[in-house]
Amino acid sequence: MTIRDAAGDLRRMRPSVRALLGAALALLLAPAAPARAQDGGDWSACRAAIAAVEPGSGLPPGLLGAIALVEAGRASPSGRPEPWPWSWNAEGEGGTAPSKAAAVAAVAALQARGVRSIDVGCLQVNLLHHPDAFPGLEAAFDPATNARYAARFLNRLRAGSPDWGEAIGRYHSGEPERGAAYSRRVALARLGAAWGRGGAVPLPMMRGLAGLCAPGLQPALLIGGAAEARRFLRPGAGRQPPLPRNPRPRMACLRR
Repeated sequence: MTIRDAAGDLRRMRPSVRALLGAALALLLAPAAPARAQDGGDWSACRAAIAAVEPGSGLPPGLLGAIALVEAGRASPSGRPEPWPWSWNAEGEGGTAPSKAAAVAAVAALQARGVRSIDVGCLQVNLLHHPDAFPGLEAAFDPATNARYAARFLNRLRAGSPDWGEAIGRYHSGEPERGAAYSRRVALARLGAAWGRGGAVPLPMMRGLAGLCAPGLQPALLIGGAAEARRFLRPGAGRQPPLPRNPRPRMACLRR
């Protein structure tokens, strides 16, 4: 992928271009339609649960699916990342199992060793910090039960936050910088176009934006800088996203 910086920091762009960019971003960030669950056995379990839980939950459409991708995303047989329901994270290391029974057994073994801080399931709910979330591991790994609790927790976070961006960050960490980095990662996963593609979000073609790039190139937005975004978005990036050295969005021109 060829990246050419088109206009530098957004604050240095012409006012008319900034206005157009704002309109383009409004289109990109409009609530996404809930993802339809596709037949795929365990690979579709998280999405099916989220599709049932999200409507009427009070959450922005597409948010639970994006968090599930960030938290439990793996490369599926189709090649695209999908949340894997039999996933966990303990002591900074992630693990997966081929079945629910195997995942329950693996986490039970960790608990028998005295490990308490374990994130489980589609939305990676932490068993230490949420001791009353589930009656047991069977329920914790149930995709629908896991998604319902995550939805309730996100709504509680939103009630104590000024906006959804901060609430999403607090879902991951109470540290503001890491929370902000996580929130950006979830936003990009929700947009979908940036997952695994170097952190570049293609912008809708609008009058005024087309002239920014040479023929054959498309305007796009880089969040956090290209190098950081490449590490930030890859499915195996882990639970601690890197802190961007350049947090300001930048315009770029990409090959179509």
